[in-house]
Amino acid sequence: MNTIEQRSRRAQHQGRGAVAALSSTALAVAALLAPQSAGAAPAGADIAAWALDEGRGSQAREAVSGRRDPVNFVFNRARYKPNSDPLWRSAAPCIKGGCLLFDGYSTDITAPGLNAAQAASGWTVTAWVAPHAFEWGDGGQYSGFVSQYDEASKAGFSFGMYRFGTWGIKLGFGGAEFDLRVKDRKLPKDTWSHVAASYEPRSRQVRLFLNGVQVAQGAGPATGTFALPQGALTIGRHSQPRLVAGVFKLNTFLGLMDEVRIGAGAADAAAVARRMREDLAARGGAPPQLTRADITIDPSVFDGDRHRPQYHAMPDSGWMNEPHAPYFHKGQYHLFFQKNPFGPFWHQIHWGHWVSPDMVRWREVPMALAPEDDNLAPDGIWSGSAAYKKDGTPVLFFTAGNDSATIRERTGLALPKDPGDQDMLKWEKHPVPVTVQQPGAGKTGDFRDPFVFRDEKGDRWFQLVASQVPGRSGTALVYESADLLHWRYRGPLFTIDAANYPGFDRTFELPVLLPIGKGRDGRPRHVFLVDVKAQAWYWTGVFDPASARFVPDSEAPRTFDLGEGHFSGPSGFVDPKTGRTVVFSIAQGERTAQGEWDSGWAHNAGLPIELKLGADGGLRLAPIDELKSLRQELLLDLNNVTPALAAQRLRGIGGDLLEVELELAPAGGDKRRRGLVVRRTPDNAEHTDLVIDPARKRFEIDREHTTLDPDQRSRGIQGGNFDLGSENLRLRLFLDRSMVEAYLNERKSLTSRVFPTRLDATGLALIAAPADRVVRLKVWRMGASNGKPVVPAQSAGAPSASTSAAAKGL
Repeated sequence: MNTIEQRSRRAQHQGRGAVAALSSTALAVAALLAPQSAGAAPAGADIAAWALDEGRGSQAREAVSGRRDPVNFVFNRARYKPNSDPLWRSAAPCIKGGCLLFDGYSTDITAPGLNAAQAASGWTVTAWVAPHAFEWGDGGQYSGFVSQYDEASKAGFSFGMYRFGTWGIKLGFGGAEFDLRVKDRKLPKDTWSHVAASYEPRSRQVRLFLNGVQVAQGAGPATGTFALPQGALTIGRHSQPRLVAGVFKLNTFLGLMDEVRIGAGAADAAAVARRMREDLAARGGAPPQLTRADITIDPSVFDGDRHRPQYHAMPDSGWMNEPHAPYFHKGQYHLFFQKNPFGPFWHQIHWGHWVSPDMVRWREVPMALAPEDDNLAPDGIWSGSAAYKKDGTPVLFFTAGNDSATIRERTGLALPKDPGDQDMLKWEKHPVPVTVQQPGAGKTGDFRDPFVFRDEKGDRWFQLVASQVPGRSGTALVYESADLLHWRYRGPLFTIDAANYPGFDRTFELPVLLPIGKGRDGRPRHVFLVDVKAQAWYWTGVFDPASARFVPDSEAPRTFDLGEGHFSGPSGFVDPKTGRTVVFSIAQGERTAQGEWDSGWAHNAGLPIELKLGADGGLRLAPIDELKSLRQELLLDLNNVTPALAAQRLRGIGGDLLEVELELAPAGGDKRRRGLVVRRTPDNAEHTDLVIDPARKRFEIDREHTTLDPDQRSRGIQGGNFDLGSENLRLRLFLDRSMVEAYLNERKSLTSRVFPTRLDATGLALIAAPADRVVRLKVWRMGASNGKPVVPAQSAGAPSASTSAAAKGL
């Protein structure tokens, strides 16, 4: 969700007084492990070296001492899935032997720190690195390749990467620091580079080398003494990283690393190049070309996770927020999403990218847009939309974040580098913003989430930009263009009197305007969707292109999803293949920061839904028909039976990947609750109830007994008003591990989360009055959207394959 709260969190994460550093005393314990009698090594000899050839296990051998150093990784001691090893890679993508993929948030190697004698004659640190993305440089610190640094005493060194692929080394001299950074020879993404740094104590010369060539040199301060602090040496992270939410460590490397060495003496370019050539000798002198599979985390790492959805769209790993910018081109659907490639937390916003033949089976491809060292969007690529040029070429519009600009939110445009590429993997940004907020256009500084659509006549485009009108409410600012580059301001789309609707005085995030058919008066109707208070709201009404105004059928905002914050971040389009109006959403995860750290993923998309106007002028919604293709096995098929028989047959049915269709004819005048019980244990210790309460005219999910885990937030009762009247109850339910989505009579949905602790929380039960009639009850087992066999959810803490082998003496 693109909320103001999250925007402020983003500023906090950049080290502006709200992030904390790990105390140097927290690392002091590692000093107890330091060598007791290590002396100075001969010049050129290795002081320490990690080949990273292990291929399995959670330790890395340091070759000089023979010591085994711990490789930290979230799933060494998994909480929600079986244990699994760090992300080792075999020979093919590596420089020599094996190598290690650092996941950007949980992976590092902790080793005893170097001592003064080892560094007395100078030193050279080298490594092969292939970064996958670049951090912000939070707190002014590097994402460490190798680090032994203490900020309080300004002692030690930190060698690593900074923003946009710049890199360098910081040394502490007691009262002063010396930072030598390379800005003109940046590290490429997803490509091997050999990096080296040397320090010569007598001259205080610091040198940096890239691929065997010296690229920077400087002298440390004339005063002060370089010294190594007590504490651990870390590989893959700064020694004292900044924190997010008290849990996530920043200043962490994301990508592959191989052949990490610290040598005695300050090597020159010839020595560095010679060592590099030795590493590449078996490969004909050239490092291997990397594929996406080499450099990213495969979803199979999460196999057995009892909460991770299997048929909802989600990234291969890490954190996502709202999906956006859907379009159809050359036989494929494309959908983008807010992505942090560094882990399951809000930070480092990029555009992730999926492609699909059917809006159900999504395949993640390389990230489409990332912050770059330019004047357009160096500080964030936030939400947006897609449109088409007159020749049919897709165009992306995005919120361009630039903290140095007078107004840091503008809208930018990107075009595919190769329009003939079916997957459209590479995009090129227009160098300047296409829309900049002017005085009088909404609240200054609130200007984001562009939604662009073409007028039905085809001769112009409209752009909606999220903002608010002081004294009234949130709104969408309307712009008009004949070429997608030059935009004329037309005013606010519409406003409401926020005094009547508390909370709606804030910015209307993620505005979307889509056609949904003709009203009873014969005029075309649109639905206007926005995100307010982390919930999707809508109005139906008439959009007039001539005046660029929207006239709602009623002023009151409405919501069709009653899950209270789980269905948010709306986006949508008119599917050119079918003419349907399709809407996407983000399904919030509702976990603590620690729970998301333990999971390795956070959030997923909701199921795509079709919106249209009903005969009564009300909005209708239903999951798209393509989802039926995920049905694997019909487990139950009942027609025109009693509730007692249906309940009996349901006792033998269960699962956590299910679709259920229920039509129930309530007995006349009986106001008892009806619905389904899901994720139920045999002893009823854990269960979740989806109920329609005719007496209170409510549709609710009761999660009071959903989980026995005291750390889970998925509790309480959520829901909203629904009057069934004289209709049959028609409930369509989707269970996808922690996801629950229910659709009631095509008029309301309820999206929620459940996190049962027990693996036997898979049962179903019927809630009905004895005199009711079960018109239809069907249950299907659903398959995974990636087409691969579903790995059953398993208890956490099971030994990894390598651990089991070791236990057997293999």
